[in-house]
This record gives sequence, structure tokens and C-alpha cells, in this order.
Amino acid sequence: MAALEPAELLRERRERLEKAYANRAPDRVPLTLLPAPDLAASYAGLTTEEFCFSWEAQVRVAEKWGSDFNVEGVDSLPYFVPGLEMYLLLLAWVEKPEVAAWARFLMGPFHDILQDKYTKWPGRELAPTAHPQFTGGKFMEADEYRFLAEDPLGFVNERVLPRAFGLLSRGRAELYPALVKLGVELQNFSATMAKVGSLSAQLGYPSFPTGWGYAPLDLISDFLRYPTHTMLDLRRHPDDVKAAVESLTPVLRRCVRASTPPPEVAEKAFGTRTVLVFFPLHLNEMLPPKLFEEFYWPSLREVVQEALSLGAKPWIFFEGNFTPFLHYLEDLPKGRVVAWFERTDLRRAREALGDHVVLMGGLPLSLLMHGSREKVYEEACKLLTEVKEPGGFIFAGGQASPTAATRIENLWAVIEATLACGRY
Repeated sequence: MAALEPAELLRERRERLEKAYANRAPDRVPLTLLPAPDLAASYAGLTTEEFCFSWEAQVRVAEKWGSDFNVEGVDSLPYFVPGLEMYLLLLAWVEKPEVAAWARFLMGPFHDILQDKYTKWPGRELAPTAHPQFTGGKFMEADEYRFLAEDPLGFVNERVLPRAFGLLSRGRAELYPALVKLGVELQNFSATMAKVGSLSAQLGYPSFPTGWGYAPLDLISDFLRYPTHTMLDLRRHPDDVKAAVESLTPVLRRCVRASTPPPEVAEKAFGTRTVLVFFPLHLNEMLPPKLFEEFYWPSLREVVQEALSLGAKPWIFFEGNFTPFLHYLEDLPKGRVVAWFERTDLRRAREALGDHVVLMGGLPLSLLMHGSREKVYEEACKLLTEVKEPGGFIFAGGQASPTAATRIENLWAVIEATLACGRY
């Protein structure tokens, strides 16, 4: 494998991942490593602050990980954008698709300019080596649900953003120069992602274009009311919440369309017709079955169906334990959805769903942090053997992105296990 040219490596890895995304069995299980910002930075000899706030450092980190792990067993660039979820910005810019494509992540330089109250960053509100944190916020009162339901975009732009972003509450003398600077940083972000994409191809890693989706009730709980207030609202103001969710759903479908390239465009730009739409789920684990059925699943399913209608593959990260709700995935077309489970037992998911979804997941992060190399290898092989059949499985290494406490030797154990036990 090491002797192959980058173009051949890229073709081989792309075909392997495409087959897995298509719910088929490639030559072996694809392995993707997505290190968290603190691990990615420390491994490259940088602080997390440097990684998050320097565009040049982001390219250096991608090059370090991509070069060191450019071995048989690893199928995608071991790099993840050091940004935090800020779907509210994508919602605000949904009318401008050229901006919306880059508005999914709140990057460190954007935080400095916008002065948002949703996040905390290394070297700013946190220690220089800390992991950036999304803390959320309450920027809407319960009696304002009706305004959100009447005009979601108007309410977000006119009422929520000035409350949530310090810059937007200031006068024109400060606002306009800062917005110009934000535009420059958006261009820097776009240019940096282009460099990372080019580097990825040079090292023989494929890239898959990715749009962005969100559950309507998650948008309320993450960006408007905190999960705690939202949970109370479901009991105290159920009709108001339902009306707001129903109004947000078509807007979020538009966000999916604005951020997702058609397969024919993806083929010209990336050499593949496989297009993903990433959905991070948050509130699902906190809801009892009745509330999940009434308030969460129907609107999420609508937004997921929008991604499917575009010929894209919804790539859904089921945070927490989704076990009580696994049967809902049978509502979605067979083999069309990539289900990345965090704490759901992958063996139970495979038993319950069979090959209805493309399964994705990995080992507990605690094992990658504290386990021996031998134990990690053993557990990885057991997991691969028990869930890889009949195909349509992507090994994520860890259940979520490994953090700085992860032992690097355990990532190599995961790679070795994939080669030994991931063959079909």
C-alpha cells in the first residue's frame, strides 16, 4: 500500500468508502479517524488556541496528521475542522447560498469578531490548551414562540442575533468595519478549506462534499431556549412549541438545499457522486418516547427526507444513547442513511436494524484514553467481527472524536485491528 501513488491511493480509498456509503461490502471496513481539536493540535506540537485561531496552523495540523497516518488502514484525512456548531448563522444566511455553504461552523476568528455568547474558546474564555466549548444560550422567552412561528427568519435576524452576538447590538460605526472583516475571514476560511482539500488529494485521501442539516427542535433547544427550558416548554407550552417547530421545518429544509451540492456538481469537483448531509442530534436522548414521537421525530424526518430528495445521504450523528428509538429508523429508506452512533451499542443496533442503515461507530473514548494497546486491539477486533457483516459499516475508531487524553499508540492499535479483522 505504501508504494502506491497518491492517485491510486485516492481511487482505492474512494471506492472503499463509496461502497460502504452505498450499504455494500468493500474489500475491508473503511476506517476514519477524526481527532478533536485539542488532540489534533497537541499531536502537531501546537496549542489548541493556535490551531483554532490561525488559518496557517490549520493547514499544518492537517498535513501532520495526514502524513503521519497516511498508511494502509486509514481511508480519510485524519482532520476535523476546529469549529463549533452555529447553525443559526446558516439559518440567517439561507437566502445567500454562496455564503451558506461556509456558514455551518463558527470558527475562532469569527468568534472574535461576532462576540457570540454561545461558545467559549481556548486562549479567550478558556485555557490555551482547552477544547473549544459550545455552551448554548437562552435568547428567546417563552412568550415569543408565537413570533418565531409567524416569521422564523425575521425573528432570528431581528431579535435573536442582536441578543446573542455582541457585535450586532452595537452602532453602525463599529458594525460595518467588523462585518467587512468578517467577510475577509470567511474568504480565509474558504481558502484554507481549499488548501486542506488539495493537501488531502495530494496524500491520496478522497473528499466527500457535505451539506448541513438540523432537527428543528434541536435548533430551539441549542440556540434559543437551552435544553432545560425547552423540556419545560414541551409540558407548559406544547402548542406554541409545535407551531414553532412546524414553521422552522421548511426553513431548515431550505438550509439543506442551500448547503448541499447536487451529485453532478460533486462529481465534477470531487470525482464522486456521493454527497453527505450531516445532522448532529442533541435533544433526542433527553426525551421520553411520547415527546420524541410528538415533537422531535416528525419534523426531523421531514428535513432528512429533503436531503434524500436531493440525492444525498443523510449522515446522522446520534449523540447519547439512541437505543429506545432505533425502530424509528425503519421509517427511512433502506440503505440510504448513515447512522453514526455515539453511546448506542453497535451490536444491538445491528441486531435491531440489520442492513437497513449504514452503520458507523467505534470504541468508547475511555478505552482509547486508558486502555492498553493490546486491549484496544482486542476490543476493536471483537467489534469489527460482530458488526461488519453484511457490509455497510464504517469504523470511526472512537465513538466520538478522540480528545487530547487519547493515547496515540491506541489509534495505531485501531488501525492494526482494522487490517487484521476488518476484511470481507
